Amino acid sequence: MNYSDLEKLRISASLTTNAAEFHGLISSRLCFGIDNFEDLTLEDSSDDRSVTSIQIQEFNDAFLKILNEAKDHFKKGGFNFEPLLPSDSEPIEYRALALASWCQGFVDGYGMSVAELEIEIKKLGDGEAAEIIEDFAQISTLDSNSISDEQDEEIAFMELVEYVSVSVQLLYEDFRGYKNES
Repeated sequence: MNYSDLEKLRISASLTTNAAEFHGLISSRLCFGIDNFEDLTLEDSSDDRSVTSIQIQEFNDAFLKILNEAKDHFKKGGFNFEPLLPSDSEPIEYRALALASWCQGFVDGYGMSVAELEIEIKKLGDGEAAEIIEDFAQISTLDSNSISDEQDEEIAFMELVEYVSVSVQLLYEDFRGYKNES
């Protein structure tokens, strides 16, 4: 499942949270060892299995597929994790906004996980993990006006994506034990 396919399903299900933000959210929660996502799947509110209900079910099925793919990336270890983003053929402005949304989802998932596991923020420390979360919060503020379609921007974007990918794996190594402690 790629970004474009999940985005199409999201739009047909009339959801406002984009595919990148969903992926960031689940990635963050997986870093803490949380793998129950029933609260994030959409409820089918229609009794007659209307078109909307089918669209929501299709999105949920795709969401669970993406979730399982993310779980597999973390289980394999190494640094093969990649945020779910638009393809390189899309304009850089679009990809940068998706990265900003992905980081926002990750930061939101971090907050949800800390609250759910009742972890004191000070227990997480103020070292590398805190810096990464702060960096993700900064990346989440990117807007299309600050990005031009130049080669330097493309290189900077690729470096940001690489930083996010490696950082998520580091956070996974740091955070995954917190679920067992709660």
